[in-house]
Amino acid sequence: MAEGDHAVRGFWLGLPWQGRGLMTEAVVAVNDYCFDVLGFRALQAPKAVANTSSRRISEKTGMRVMATEERDYVSGRFLSEIWEISAEEWREKKKALRNILGGKELS
Repeated sequence: MAEGDHAVRGFWLGLPWQGRGLMTEAVVAVNDYCFDVLGFRALQAPKAVANTSSRRISEKTGMRVMATEERDYVSGRFLSEIWEISAEEWREKKKALRNILGGKELS
């Protein structure tokens, strides 16, 4: 979803597939697309504070918390953090991600 000059990203992954690095790879692909193809200046990812797995992915991929607010989710209303990364920050962080993804070439 787009809001002005930034994209808003959200994911869901079933329990049987969690912990395999799939979401980190998906984040890399979606970030690249948002910045390099669609030309967004920044990307935001809201998440429930209690979602520690999602927090780790945002930390690992260079995002930072910009705000905290209450948000509605399918399972109810929760305290949420809004994470953000700029296109410039992503391009710098992406260089370091080659190590996280086992040396795989990133697009």
